[in-house]
Amino acid sequence: MKRSMLIFALAAAYANCAVAKTVGEEINDLKTVIASNSVDATTRCRYYRAWYIDQCTKEEREAILDRNVAAHRRWMELAPKDVKPHADLGKVLTIGGRRDEAIKEFTIALAKANQLNFTTKVGAKWWLAECLWRKGDKTGAQNLIAEIANEKNPPEYPPLVYHKAKYLHRAWTDPDGDIDAFKLPHSQDGKPYPTPQEEKYGDAKVPLASVEVCFGTKGTNGTKGSSFAKATEDKTNDPIVRLLRRKLTRFGAKFENGGTKIAVEISPDAPVDKPQGYSLDVKDGRIRIAARTRHGALWGVVSFIQCVDRGALAIRECTIRDWPVCLRRGVINYWYPDYLEYAIFNKMSSVQMRIMGKPEWTILFSSLERERAKLWVKRFNDFCVSYYWADRNLTVSPVLPLSSPRTRAMHLAWFRCAATIGANICFDMDDERFYPIPLHPLDVKAAGSATNLDAKYLTGIYREVKAEFPEFKMTFGTPFYFGPAGPTDKTWYPEDRKEYLKSLGEFLDPEIDVYWSGPRVKSYGFSPKNMTWMSDLIKRKQVVFHNSDCAGRHNHVSYGADIPNYKGSHCSETFDYIGGFYQNSSRYEEACAVGPAMDWCWNPNAHDAATATRREIEMLEGPGVFEIIRAATPTLAYFDKYAYGTPRSELFMENPDDLDRRIAECEKAWNEAKALGKNGGRFVSGFRQPGLVWAKRLADYRRKPPKWLIEKRDAEMANTKFAVEDVGYDESKGDFFFPAELLSGGYYHHTYDYSNRGTRGIKYLDVGKELVANFPCEPFPPEVTPRLFICGEAFRKEKPILEVEVNGQHVWKDEVFIEHYFKPIEIEIPVHVLNRSANRLVIRNVSPKNEPDRKPLIHYVVIKK
Repeated sequence: MKRSMLIFALAAAYANCAVAKTVGEEINDLKTVIASNSVDATTRCRYYRAWYIDQCTKEEREAILDRNVAAHRRWMELAPKDVKPHADLGKVLTIGGRRDEAIKEFTIALAKANQLNFTTKVGAKWWLAECLWRKGDKTGAQNLIAEIANEKNPPEYPPLVYHKAKYLHRAWTDPDGDIDAFKLPHSQDGKPYPTPQEEKYGDAKVPLASVEVCFGTKGTNGTKGSSFAKATEDKTNDPIVRLLRRKLTRFGAKFENGGTKIAVEISPDAPVDKPQGYSLDVKDGRIRIAARTRHGALWGVVSFIQCVDRGALAIRECTIRDWPVCLRRGVINYWYPDYLEYAIFNKMSSVQMRIMGKPEWTILFSSLERERAKLWVKRFNDFCVSYYWADRNLTVSPVLPLSSPRTRAMHLAWFRCAATIGANICFDMDDERFYPIPLHPLDVKAAGSATNLDAKYLTGIYREVKAEFPEFKMTFGTPFYFGPAGPTDKTWYPEDRKEYLKSLGEFLDPEIDVYWSGPRVKSYGFSPKNMTWMSDLIKRKQVVFHNSDCAGRHNHVSYGADIPNYKGSHCSETFDYIGGFYQNSSRYEEACAVGPAMDWCWNPNAHDAATATRREIEMLEGPGVFEIIRAATPTLAYFDKYAYGTPRSELFMENPDDLDRRIAECEKAWNEAKALGKNGGRFVSGFRQPGLVWAKRLADYRRKPPKWLIEKRDAEMANTKFAVEDVGYDESKGDFFFPAELLSGGYYHHTYDYSNRGTRGIKYLDVGKELVANFPCEPFPPEVTPRLFICGEAFRKEKPILEVEVNGQHVWKDEVFIEHYFKPIEIEIPVHVLNRSANRLVIRNVSPKNEPDRKPLIHYVVIKK
């Protein structure tokens, strides 16, 4: 059937249906048709999945587009004043390659842009700009991008195209705007960050109000192995010099002949003969930055900027000799438009980012996207930061058939696109390679297993691109990244882990790096044993994708001043065994993990976690912010026991006034930090969102508990079968029953009862922590001595030591419980410690602090009269 006939038939069918339906009902039906025939810029759409996953024919794929278009046209007939379907259809037609038709729809929609919400309006402008750019009207496209970038009053969380447009507009109008977006550094200690290898400071200062910069090379290509040795031909316009000019100009310096000499030299005679090394000498009114590579020169310039006293516009005399221990260090992250300055002031040498962004996973290598990616990657390359482009949606989300020529053509186009703009590729296959489906049927038929397919597939594409682009590099994220101690559950890993990893050693091109995040998803450290286990199988040093920040996190969120422990949890030889270190970071407010990680990678011997974290936040937000957030973090962390801010019955045991007090204290701290922070607290904003947001929600639930939470509490209180059987609990006699859920404190979880009595809800009570319950005493004084029963088991073989207090007075202390067997203990509560109306019971784990496994699993507490 021809396209015009199909559209006519669909429209007629919709018209016939309308006899029995209202306009609103028919429009809803049309939206259902559009959703089931989705054509958008994501790998979730039907248009993509039908082609790559279901392997449909070209005719079938075109029919999806036609059904979508026909439904939109009918929607327009039914609602002629509604401009939204025109904007939606314009995007569909753009993706379908029908740009002239798309421009007409966008023109109609944007003529009444006031009827569109912010997201739809800027989306329409973005896709119209894409059409114009593709047709050669770059001026028209740039004007639309400028309109998006200058939109007033965007929502708190604007769509990704808004950020993309702002980045493009700034790149076109202020090419160096990205190196001063956060106005770094804001620290005032006058020292480089990360911690230098050798540093010595004097008291005298060299003025910088008037400066003269000289940048030159002395015929060197740099230290062997460097990819960033060559300076630009126009040395005065080198990005490194522009960075120096941009910062010093904003500090107030004037560039003129006769000013303080700042010499930046790339020379084979530079004092530091180490990769990425540099020297900084400030003495007798002169400043010399010397390095054997351009990479080292960059770090020397960054260190110089970090040493400037901005208030006095001067720099202390100093002698610095510096180089990194770990040469490849950086982050794995999503696309952030202002990341470059943050990266170079943390001295990252590499980043891996999902350049198309999240959540709008782009499957098109469209013209505007290519332009944005080209400008973005070039900027990182300008500043010696190697860029690895990752996109899980083009690899395993959804899982693609690698044996399909369509997949290979798409991956080859992706690799070439990256290589053309100077990017490298990270091919992620972790987490989803074998789940939710073990392997695409085409791959099963072609290779039988991923072990026989993945390494050979990637090697073939890599070598084809490498032959055309010799500088191109690649990293592969293996699905088996849990290490020798990790699980091998056949639900997630239907193939043999060791055989798969051995196939990488045998068939994966030796130049392709392999990353791995250690023995658990959230790995806290590495040992020589598990690192060599991996490298022996894959025949190369692994590049670490560190999935944890080694910090005391709060439901996997950093509050901004948490102190990590990379040095303490990793063996001292870590950097001898790995080829690079990437910290997983998805938000700017995880700076308290990223900065210290870079400090540890740069100079592990001198790394001090608390100092590095404080200096990182001071560099990003200025002095004082770290201390404010650090002091308030324990107060906010009180709410961490409610995972992700989710209320539980324990909430009923909270004093609402106490919750309000904690929130008021944290709000005060946040407002102070935000007002003081040079970037408005952006880099510690996890404290506010989600930390404070979760806390406030919990306090609201405590004040006005919803019906479902009341019913949940009542059901738990009624679940007394264990207490009745174990200790003779009798509610009619006035006994009190406290299930684990209704004890304040501890960490709530479920555990299996090895005595075959089902699953129990319990509270883990770590060393030094306590559980609290409140109860009245009526009649008073009691007629008999009350008895306290605590039912639990030991976490490990070592018995925990519990202490009991009532109203602040010591009642009892002893070793309790055994492993794998729940059993109650009985304690008498002395009458003299009791009050009539309110009694506070505290059960505290007082086991030695150096024995963290000595903790009980508390199931319930009963007080019998």
